[in-house]
Amino acid sequence: MARPATAARVFAAVLRLAERGGPNALTMEGIAAEACVGKQTLYRTWPSIHALLFDALATESVVSEPVGSDPELFEALKATSAELAAEPRVSLLRMLAAEVQSDEVVARQFHSALLQPQQQQFARVVAADGFDNPERATELLLAPLLFRWFLRLPPLTDGELADHIETVRRLHRPG
Repeated sequence: MARPATAARVFAAVLRLAERGGPNALTMEGIAAEACVGKQTLYRTWPSIHALLFDALATESVVSEPVGSDPELFEALKATSAELAAEPRVSLLRMLAAEVQSDEVVARQFHSALLQPQQQQFARVVAADGFDNPERATELLLAPLLFRWFLRLPPLTDGELADHIETVRRLHRPG
């Protein structure tokens, strides 16, 4: 297992390389050189580029722990939308999305290493907002953001995002 400082250097190297050359620029050799670590260090901790990408992306996620006020949910969704549109993250996520469709192993790794932890973190924000079924509400809240990202449509405006939150609130808040 890489030490935290080494992992941070590796994650930063992944993002720098992806920003300069896109997802195709990512090789274990290139990442090792950019992070000034040995390839063995990478392979001991991450068995594949995909595993390394999942950890790097999860570390860079912007959803924060909930405080419990209404603006927290709006800000979390707005930050998620911005995260889906920011390079190099968007290119890396698009590359991974294509891999998920064609490789069952990568799909399982994606779900366990990146998607589930981020959904759980987001569900805590949703639960703090008073939703009666935070997991289901999380899916409903994130679905249009992911739909628009997947189809390369413009993100929801602030007004549309606020309306969307209120619609889901009416469906999933007690009383």
